[in-house]
Amino acid sequence: MRKLGIAGIIGGLLLTAGTACTQTRPASSAPVSSAPVSSTTGRPAGADVCSAGGLRVRLGRVDPGAGSRYVPLTFTNVSGAACVLSGHPGIALLDADGGLMPVSVRNLEGPGEVATLEPGASVSSVLHWTVVEPGCVSPARLRATPPGGGPGVTVRLPGGPVCGGVDVTPVG
Repeated sequence: MRKLGIAGIIGGLLLTAGTACTQTRPASSAPVSSAPVSSTTGRPAGADVCSAGGLRVRLGRVDPGAGSRYVPLTFTNVSGAACVLSGHPGIALLDADGGLMPVSVRNLEGPGEVATLEPGASVSSVLHWTVVEPGCVSPARLRATPPGGGPGVTVRLPGGPVCGGVDVTPVG
């Protein structure tokens, strides 16, 4: 699995052009585990795709800086068996009444690698947005679903306005 420091993540987010799309998908709280995670270019034999019911989703601490916001979105395998996860999580911003807000979501860095999560293991995606461009919205919550869809979770979204859309890296 590719390991990036915060500088690599930020640099990748700032330098990588994404594909614009709008997604409606659903996040919770869970501790990050140090259980084994491995990455491959294909799906390992014997491991099923992680089901939404076997994953816990947690939105991490918002990291502000220079008009930007970065926040990890972590998926933890809470099932009793290894599973694989790859791709981009689904993201939607919601108003105080739970209504979908018109915000573009851009998937960055291609499809990503396939991560095999042993029970208790976690992988993350990084969300990025700015707070200084025109076209800002003020969401109350974020709904996130794991790559591949299924039920997700809705969490409070701290960090102020979201301007110009949300960039999303693949899990890994």
